[in-house]
Amino acid sequence: MMVYIDTMETWIFLSLIVSMLEVTSNFEIEKHCKLNSSRLEGQQLTCTNVNLNYFLKFDIPVNRTHWLKCENCSLNILTENTFNIAIRNNIKFLDFTDSDIRILRKFAFIKFPLLKYLILRNNNIETLDSMCFNSIKNLLQLDLSTNNIKILTNNLFSELENLDILSLHKNQIFHVQPEAFAGLLHLKYLYLNNNYLKRLEENMFRHLISLKILYIENNNIVEIHPNAFVNLRNLNCLYMNNNSISYLVQYNFKGLTSLLDLQLRSNNLREIQTSSFNGLKKIKSLHLGDNEINFVKPYGFIGLDTLEILELVGNQFKFISYFEYFSHMVNLKYLWLKKNNINDFTIEYKYEVQNSLTVLDLGDNNLTRFNYKLLYKYMPNIREVFVANNSWTCEFFINMYNFLEEKNVSICISDSCNSDAIQIYMEDICIDLKVTEVSFEESPIDFSTDCSPVINSSILVITALMLVFI
Repeated sequence: MMVYIDTMETWIFLSLIVSMLEVTSNFEIEKHCKLNSSRLEGQQLTCTNVNLNYFLKFDIPVNRTHWLKCENCSLNILTENTFNIAIRNNIKFLDFTDSDIRILRKFAFIKFPLLKYLILRNNNIETLDSMCFNSIKNLLQLDLSTNNIKILTNNLFSELENLDILSLHKNQIFHVQPEAFAGLLHLKYLYLNNNYLKRLEENMFRHLISLKILYIENNNIVEIHPNAFVNLRNLNCLYMNNNSISYLVQYNFKGLTSLLDLQLRSNNLREIQTSSFNGLKKIKSLHLGDNEINFVKPYGFIGLDTLEILELVGNQFKFISYFEYFSHMVNLKYLWLKKNNINDFTIEYKYEVQNSLTVLDLGDNNLTRFNYKLLYKYMPNIREVFVANNSWTCEFFINMYNFLEEKNVSICISDSCNSDAIQIYMEDICIDLKVTEVSFEESPIDFSTDCSPVINSSILVITALMLVFI
């Protein structure tokens, strides 16, 4: 009987201890972690202000948790033993933004075999051990942006064969080892912008056979190896704005047979070399604005048969020979030449009619005249010509306006081609003439000087101006 009582007392005592532990555990969940419905699926467990030791001890509820998020945490080093969780769990989303992570050891995420989305942005990650991403083969998106990564080592992502998006922007990456992107057979979006890359090496992206969009903006790139883009046959968009590229070699982009949009704004390009863009069989838009380009070598734009938009805003052209530069672009619709130093825009007689061009921007240059009648003859489908902030004379501008208006071509001063803006602009460029005419009428007439040609010209211009305004 006494043995039974002792046993009962022991059982009751142990039950009380277990109950106290459960209360403590529940208190910890309520204090540091909250379980809510996820906006995607399942439950979202959000833990706040915890450190590495907390996850070593905390028993993460696995049944319904699909999203694990840490806010204002201090995790420092992630290893294969960091998380106290059974491998058979449903967690598909890990968000450790701003969690003060510095190091990822090998198999850091081995406890999350169903993981699809891993967000590690805004940390201090500088060390990525080889195999740190092993065991998460279902991963679709990996965000490592805004960290301190300097080198991408060989086979770093080799097991992420299903990865769709890789974000590495705003790091300090200056070197990519030859096999760094091995295994990323299904990657479609790669963000390498805002890093310290200086050169695109030979075969650098050869493993990325499914890549659609590549961002390499805001680096220090000065050189592109002729074979840097080998195997990128599915790439649609390449963004290389804000680098230091000063020279393009022949066939620099020859492997990009599916490219639609190429952007090289704000580099140090000074001239277009022969066949620089040859091989871009499907290109639709080419952006070369805000460089220092002042010359196009013969056949510089050869191979751009499918191009529809060419943007050359903010360069240093002084002379443009239209057909010499652009005659091969049989599908060109929009040509932007704004903010250059152009004082001579020539259209030659010897070329065939180009039916494709609809918009021409010549604004903010140094033009005093050009052959607008020849422009319309050789480009009969032109619909808008932007001409603001040049050095037109009043007489030339009014004649050009009247001629093109009769052909249903809009002369544009503002982006909207507003007619009120045209009237104000004409008043501005013709104001000196009107002031001169008033001064002439008020001054004494000297009959010993024959001024009839000047008077006739002034009367014609002012009459034309009045007719336009009416």
